[in-house]
Amino acid sequence: MIFVRKEAYYSGMSTTSSQPRTQATKRPTRTRNKPAGKKASGWVPNQHGAWAMLIAPFTVGAALHVRDFGWSWHILPLFGAWMFGYFAFAAASLWLKSHRKQKFLKPMVTYASIAGVLGLLVLLLIGPALLWWGVAYVPLTAITLWLVAHRKERSTLSGLLTIAAAGLMAVTAAHPVPTDALRPEAANAWWLAALAFTYFFGTVPYVKTLIRERGHKSWVIGSVVYHVVATALAAVAAALGVLSWWWTAFFALITVRAWLVPALGPMSGRNVSPKHAGFGEVAVTLVFAAIALTTL
Repeated sequence: MIFVRKEAYYSGMSTTSSQPRTQATKRPTRTRNKPAGKKASGWVPNQHGAWAMLIAPFTVGAALHVRDFGWSWHILPLFGAWMFGYFAFAAASLWLKSHRKQKFLKPMVTYASIAGVLGLLVLLLIGPALLWWGVAYVPLTAITLWLVAHRKERSTLSGLLTIAAAGLMAVTAAHPVPTDALRPEAANAWWLAALAFTYFFGTVPYVKTLIRERGHKSWVIGSVVYHVVATALAAVAAALGVLSWWWTAFFALITVRAWLVPALGPMSGRNVSPKHAGFGEVAVTLVFAAIALTTL
Protein backbone atom coordinates (compact mmCIF):
# COMPACT_ATOMS: atom_id res chain seq x y z
CA MET A 1 0.00 0.00 0.00
CA ILE A 2 0.97 3.58 -0.51
CA PHE A 3 -0.10 6.92 0.80
CA VAL A 4 -0.26 10.37 -0.54
CA ARG A 5 2.35 12.69 0.86
CA LYS A 6 0.42 15.89 0.34
CA GLU A 7 1.41 17.26 3.75
CA ALA A 8 5.02 16.82 2.74
CA TYR A 9 4.59 19.97 0.69
CA TYR A 10 3.48 21.79 3.84
CA SER A 11 6.73 21.11 5.67
CA GLY A 12 9.67 23.47 5.48
CA MET A 13 7.66 26.52 6.55
CA SER A 14 9.16 28.50 9.38
CA THR A 15 6.78 29.10 12.26
CA THR A 16 9.03 31.59 14.01
CA SER A 17 8.99 34.42 11.49
CA SER A 18 6.49 37.16 12.18
CA GLN A 19 7.60 39.59 9.44
CA PRO A 20 5.68 39.48 6.13
CA ARG A 21 7.69 38.81 3.02
CA THR A 22 6.96 40.00 -0.46
CA GLN A 23 8.49 39.40 -3.86
CA ALA A 24 9.57 42.99 -4.05
CA THR A 25 11.38 43.21 -0.74
CA LYS A 26 13.02 39.90 -0.19
CA ARG A 27 13.28 36.63 -2.08
CA PRO A 28 11.52 33.93 -0.06
CA THR A 29 13.93 31.53 1.53
CA ARG A 30 13.41 27.94 2.41
CA THR A 31 13.91 26.75 5.89
CA ARG A 32 14.16 23.31 7.39
CA ASN A 33 12.86 24.41 10.75
CA LYS A 34 10.10 22.16 12.03
CA PRO A 35 7.23 23.21 14.20
CA ALA A 36 7.74 22.55 17.85
CA GLY A 37 6.05 19.43 19.13
CA LYS A 38 6.55 15.81 19.84
CA LYS A 39 9.04 13.94 17.74
CA ALA A 40 7.64 11.44 15.26
CA SER A 41 7.15 8.02 16.82
CA GLY A 42 6.01 6.17 13.74
CA TRP A 43 2.74 5.15 15.39
CA VAL A 44 0.70 8.23 14.51
CA PRO A 45 1.14 9.45 10.92
CA ASN A 46 1.77 13.18 10.89
CA GLN A 47 1.03 13.81 7.21
CA HIS A 48 -2.49 15.06 7.91
CA GLY A 49 -2.98 16.50 4.44
CA ALA A 50 -2.96 12.98 3.02
CA TRP A 51 -6.19 11.93 4.70
CA ALA A 52 -8.53 13.58 2.20
CA MET A 53 -6.72 11.93 -0.71
CA LEU A 54 -6.84 8.56 0.98
CA ILE A 55 -10.46 8.61 2.05
CA ALA A 56 -12.34 10.51 -0.69
CA PRO A 57 -11.55 8.31 -3.74
CA PHE A 58 -12.12 5.10 -1.77
CA THR A 59 -15.39 6.31 -0.25
CA VAL A 60 -16.87 7.46 -3.55
CA GLY A 61 -15.63 4.30 -5.30
CA ALA A 62 -17.23 2.13 -2.63
CA ALA A 63 -20.47 4.14 -2.98
CA LEU A 64 -20.46 3.41 -6.73
CA HIS A 65 -20.04 -0.30 -5.95
CA VAL A 66 -22.98 -0.29 -3.53
CA ARG A 67 -25.15 1.62 -5.99
CA ASP A 68 -24.42 -0.74 -8.88
CA PHE A 69 -24.05 -4.10 -7.13
CA GLY A 70 -25.41 -3.71 -3.60
CA TRP A 71 -23.56 -3.96 -0.31
CA SER A 72 -20.58 -6.31 -0.10
CA TRP A 73 -18.68 -7.17 3.07
CA HIS A 74 -15.33 -6.91 1.30
CA ILE A 75 -15.59 -3.11 1.53
CA LEU A 76 -14.80 -2.92 5.25
CA PRO A 77 -11.62 -5.05 5.31
CA LEU A 78 -10.48 -3.46 2.02
CA PHE A 79 -10.77 -0.03 3.59
CA GLY A 80 -8.92 -1.26 6.68
CA ALA A 81 -6.14 -2.77 4.57
CA TRP A 82 -5.83 0.49 2.63
CA MET A 83 -5.62 2.66 5.76
CA PHE A 84 -3.30 0.37 7.72
CA GLY A 85 -1.20 0.09 4.60
CA TYR A 86 -0.93 3.87 4.75
CA PHE A 87 0.13 3.67 8.41
CA ALA A 88 2.77 1.09 7.47
CA PHE A 89 3.99 3.26 4.62
CA ALA A 90 4.27 6.30 6.88
CA ALA A 91 6.33 4.31 9.40
CA ALA A 92 8.46 2.80 6.62
CA SER A 93 9.18 6.27 5.27
CA LEU A 94 10.43 7.41 8.67
CA TRP A 95 12.46 4.23 9.01
CA LEU A 96 14.14 4.77 5.65
CA LYS A 97 14.80 8.48 6.20
CA SER A 98 16.20 7.89 9.70
CA HIS A 99 18.83 5.43 8.46
CA ARG A 100 16.86 2.44 9.76
CA LYS A 101 16.30 3.55 13.34
CA GLN A 102 14.93 0.72 15.42
CA LYS A 103 12.07 2.73 16.94
CA PHE A 104 10.33 2.93 13.56
CA LEU A 105 10.64 -0.78 12.83
CA LYS A 106 7.97 -1.89 15.33
CA PRO A 107 5.14 0.35 14.05
CA MET A 108 6.09 -0.48 10.47
CA VAL A 109 5.92 -4.24 11.06
CA THR A 110 2.80 -3.98 13.23
CA TYR A 111 0.81 -1.95 10.72
CA ALA A 112 2.05 -4.00 7.78
CA SER A 113 0.96 -7.18 9.56
CA ILE A 114 -2.53 -5.80 10.24
CA ALA A 115 -2.84 -4.65 6.63
CA GLY A 116 -1.69 -8.09 5.50
CA VAL A 117 -4.29 -9.91 7.60
CA LEU A 118 -7.06 -7.64 6.34
CA GLY A 119 -5.79 -8.09 2.81
CA LEU A 120 -6.01 -11.88 3.19
CA LEU A 121 -9.59 -11.50 4.39
CA VAL A 122 -10.44 -9.47 1.27
CA LEU A 123 -8.72 -12.15 -0.80
CA LEU A 124 -10.95 -14.81 0.76
CA LEU A 125 -14.05 -12.75 0.04
CA ILE A 126 -13.16 -11.72 -3.51
CA GLY A 127 -10.95 -14.54 -4.78
CA PRO A 128 -7.42 -14.82 -6.22
CA ALA A 129 -8.25 -12.46 -9.11
CA LEU A 130 -7.79 -9.63 -6.59
CA LEU A 131 -4.04 -10.22 -6.74
CA TRP A 132 -3.89 -8.77 -10.24
CA TRP A 133 -4.18 -5.32 -8.69
CA GLY A 134 -0.63 -5.88 -7.46
CA VAL A 135 0.56 -5.30 -11.03
CA ALA A 136 -0.33 -1.64 -10.53
CA TYR A 137 0.20 -1.09 -6.80
CA VAL A 138 3.52 -2.89 -6.29
CA PRO A 139 5.53 -0.76 -8.77
CA LEU A 140 3.91 2.45 -7.49
CA THR A 141 4.81 1.53 -3.92
CA ALA A 142 8.32 0.32 -4.70
CA ILE A 143 9.31 3.39 -6.72
CA THR A 144 7.89 5.77 -4.13
CA LEU A 145 9.77 4.02 -1.31
CA TRP A 146 12.95 4.28 -3.39
CA LEU A 147 12.36 8.02 -3.73
CA VAL A 148 11.79 8.29 0.03
CA ALA A 149 15.00 6.39 0.73
CA HIS A 150 16.87 8.85 -1.49
CA ARG A 151 15.27 11.90 0.14
CA LYS A 152 13.20 12.69 -2.96
CA GLU A 153 9.79 12.24 -1.36
CA ARG A 154 8.88 15.87 -2.14
CA SER A 155 9.65 15.52 -5.85
CA THR A 156 6.97 15.93 -8.49
CA LEU A 157 7.44 12.29 -9.49
CA SER A 158 6.73 11.14 -5.95
CA GLY A 159 3.57 13.23 -5.86
CA LEU A 160 2.47 11.87 -9.23
CA LEU A 161 2.96 8.23 -8.18
CA THR A 162 1.26 8.51 -4.82
CA ILE A 163 -1.70 10.45 -6.16
CA ALA A 164 -2.04 7.93 -8.99
CA ALA A 165 -2.28 5.16 -6.40
CA ALA A 166 -4.92 7.04 -4.44
CA GLY A 167 -6.95 7.65 -7.58
CA LEU A 168 -6.66 4.02 -8.64
CA MET A 169 -8.11 2.98 -5.29
CA ALA A 170 -11.42 4.48 -6.48
CA VAL A 171 -11.54 1.83 -9.21
CA THR A 172 -10.41 -0.91 -6.83
CA ALA A 173 -13.16 -0.04 -4.34
CA ALA A 174 -15.80 0.06 -7.08
CA HIS A 175 -14.60 -3.05 -8.91
CA PRO A 176 -12.34 -5.20 -6.70
CA VAL A 177 -12.10 -7.89 -9.38
CA PRO A 178 -9.70 -6.44 -12.00
CA THR A 179 -11.50 -8.07 -14.94
CA ASP A 180 -14.70 -6.30 -13.88
CA ALA A 181 -12.84 -2.98 -13.99
CA LEU A 182 -12.20 -3.54 -17.71
CA ARG A 183 -15.89 -3.79 -18.59
CA PRO A 184 -17.82 -0.83 -20.08
CA GLU A 185 -19.93 -0.44 -16.93
CA ALA A 186 -16.77 0.47 -15.02
CA ALA A 187 -16.42 3.73 -16.96
CA ASN A 188 -17.72 5.86 -14.08
CA ALA A 189 -15.08 4.45 -11.72
CA TRP A 190 -12.31 5.28 -14.19
CA TRP A 191 -13.70 8.77 -14.64
CA LEU A 192 -13.65 9.12 -10.86
CA ALA A 193 -10.01 8.02 -10.77
CA ALA A 194 -9.07 10.47 -13.52
CA LEU A 195 -10.92 13.35 -11.88
CA ALA A 196 -9.39 12.56 -8.49
CA PHE A 197 -5.91 12.46 -10.01
CA THR A 198 -6.45 15.73 -11.87
CA TYR A 199 -7.71 17.53 -8.79
CA PHE A 200 -5.25 16.16 -6.26
CA PHE A 201 -2.22 16.51 -8.52
CA GLY A 202 -3.17 20.15 -8.95
CA THR A 203 -2.79 20.59 -5.20
CA VAL A 204 0.94 19.90 -5.57
CA PRO A 205 1.86 23.19 -7.29
CA TYR A 206 -0.97 25.03 -5.52
CA VAL A 207 0.25 24.16 -2.02
CA LYS A 208 3.83 24.93 -3.05
CA THR A 209 2.72 28.47 -3.96
CA LEU A 210 1.53 28.88 -0.37
CA ILE A 211 4.36 27.20 1.54
CA ARG A 212 7.66 26.05 0.06
CA GLU A 213 7.63 28.30 -3.01
CA ARG A 214 5.57 31.13 -1.55
CA GLY A 215 6.12 34.46 -3.24
CA HIS A 216 7.50 32.90 -6.43
CA LYS A 217 5.41 34.24 -9.31
CA SER A 218 6.50 31.47 -11.69
CA TRP A 219 4.94 28.82 -9.44
CA VAL A 220 1.68 30.75 -9.24
CA ILE A 221 1.57 31.05 -13.03
CA GLY A 222 2.32 27.35 -13.46
CA SER A 223 -0.37 26.39 -10.95
CA VAL A 224 -2.98 28.61 -12.61
CA VAL A 225 -2.11 27.31 -16.09
CA TYR A 226 -2.49 23.72 -14.89
CA HIS A 227 -5.94 24.47 -13.48
CA VAL A 228 -7.02 26.36 -16.61
CA VAL A 229 -6.10 23.33 -18.73
CA ALA A 230 -8.00 21.04 -16.35
CA THR A 231 -11.06 23.30 -16.60
CA ALA A 232 -10.87 23.31 -20.39
CA LEU A 233 -10.65 19.51 -20.52
CA ALA A 234 -13.64 19.21 -18.18
CA ALA A 235 -15.59 21.58 -20.45
CA VAL A 236 -14.75 19.48 -23.51
CA ALA A 237 -15.87 16.31 -21.70
CA ALA A 238 -19.10 18.03 -20.68
CA ALA A 239 -19.73 19.23 -24.24
CA LEU A 240 -19.28 15.65 -25.46
CA GLY A 241 -21.79 14.47 -22.88
CA VAL A 242 -19.45 12.23 -20.88
CA LEU A 243 -19.24 14.44 -17.78
CA SER A 244 -21.61 16.77 -15.99
CA TRP A 245 -21.09 20.53 -16.34
CA TRP A 246 -20.71 20.55 -12.57
CA TRP A 247 -17.15 19.33 -13.11
CA THR A 248 -16.38 22.32 -15.31
CA ALA A 249 -17.73 24.57 -12.55
CA PHE A 250 -15.66 22.72 -9.96
CA PHE A 251 -12.38 23.08 -11.84
CA ALA A 252 -13.19 26.71 -12.67
CA LEU A 253 -13.67 27.32 -8.95
CA ILE A 254 -10.32 25.83 -7.98
CA THR A 255 -8.68 27.73 -10.84
CA VAL A 256 -9.85 30.95 -9.23
CA ARG A 257 -8.56 29.62 -5.90
CA ALA A 258 -5.16 28.83 -7.46
CA TRP A 259 -4.78 32.52 -8.34
CA LEU A 260 -6.70 34.30 -5.58
CA VAL A 261 -5.28 32.63 -2.46
CA PRO A 262 -1.59 33.17 -3.35
CA ALA A 263 -2.40 36.69 -4.60
CA LEU A 264 -4.06 37.68 -1.32
CA GLY A 265 -1.61 35.65 0.74
CA PRO A 266 2.13 35.21 0.04
CA MET A 267 2.21 37.55 -2.99
CA SER A 268 0.83 40.30 -0.73
CA GLY A 269 3.18 39.54 2.15
CA ARG A 270 0.76 37.41 4.17
CA ASN A 271 1.70 33.89 5.16
CA VAL A 272 -0.82 31.05 4.86
CA SER A 273 -0.26 28.48 7.58
CA PRO A 274 -0.18 24.76 6.74
CA LYS A 275 -3.20 24.29 9.02
CA HIS A 276 -5.30 26.84 7.13
CA ALA A 277 -4.17 25.45 3.77
CA GLY A 278 -5.16 21.98 4.97
CA PHE A 279 -8.61 23.12 6.13
CA GLY A 280 -9.16 24.68 2.73
CA GLU A 281 -8.29 21.42 0.99
CA VAL A 282 -10.67 19.46 3.21
CA ALA A 283 -13.51 21.81 2.21
CA VAL A 284 -12.71 21.52 -1.50
CA THR A 285 -12.42 17.74 -1.22
CA LEU A 286 -15.90 17.57 0.31
CA VAL A 287 -17.24 19.51 -2.68
CA PHE A 288 -15.39 17.11 -5.00
CA ALA A 289 -16.94 14.08 -3.26
CA ALA A 290 -20.43 15.61 -3.34
CA ILE A 291 -20.24 16.25 -7.10
CA ALA A 292 -18.84 12.76 -7.71
CA LEU A 293 -21.58 11.08 -5.70
CA THR A 294 -24.34 12.94 -7.53
CA THR A 295 -23.04 12.95 -11.11
CA LEU A 296 -21.10 9.72 -11.75
